[in-house]
Amino acid sequence: MTYRHIQTEEAGGVLLIALNEPAQRNALSLGMRAELSEAIAQCRDDAGVRALVLAGRGGAFCAGGDLKSLREGADRAIATRHRIQGLHSWFADFVDFPKPVVVAVDGPCAGAGFSLAMAGDVILCTPRAWFCQVFGRIGVIPDMASLYLLPRRIGLPVARELILTARRMGADEALALGLAGEIVPGEQLEARAREVAVRLAEAAGEGFVARKLALNHAFERAPFHDPVLPQMAGAPVDP
Repeated sequence: MTYRHIQTEEAGGVLLIALNEPAQRNALSLGMRAELSEAIAQCRDDAGVRALVLAGRGGAFCAGGDLKSLREGADRAIATRHRIQGLHSWFADFVDFPKPVVVAVDGPCAGAGFSLAMAGDVILCTPRAWFCQVFGRIGVIPDMASLYLLPRRIGLPVARELILTARRMGADEALALGLAGEIVPGEQLEARAREVAVRLAEAAGEGFVARKLALNHAFERAPFHDPVLPQMAGAPVDP
């Protein structure tokens, strides 16, 4: 399928989805959100695709939401609420995506783009990558599950500091905190992301979905004698 705002390429059972609005640093416009949602759904339902790589073109991963689209409409508050609801309707499923997801970050990864990256199972980045919970700079509360995802990635104290100060975090700090799993030269980033995706797909096995759901919700319920996660994953429940 031909897209305007993203690019897709499948090889060896790995689907690459690349955000492709470099002039806007791949900000999540309404058009890009719709295409991204569609491509992710197709990847989920395609049995020939075993893993997903998410990247950005033109030296940026994603600079966040498209502020121009947020200013459009007669009643901006209601329109913004509807946009966020529409975004969350598919993003929640992406966090629990039933296949391995590797995110390749080059350049800015800010705001909603930061949240999008944290939906992945593994984040790789280049030396020039930077991460920012930019919401505070424009006077809004973090959306797209940042308040949920970031403390689970790096712990509450560091997440609190990053969100309240809205400062940039470089690649070295992201690696030290465990947010990024590896720093890769820019020209090798997508190839390395594919390698990691293949490795994860080969190791996933039948229990992958159950393990992923258990990890994603590990801070929300006691793991002992809990039948919910196996049922969610379609796995048999021990008597």
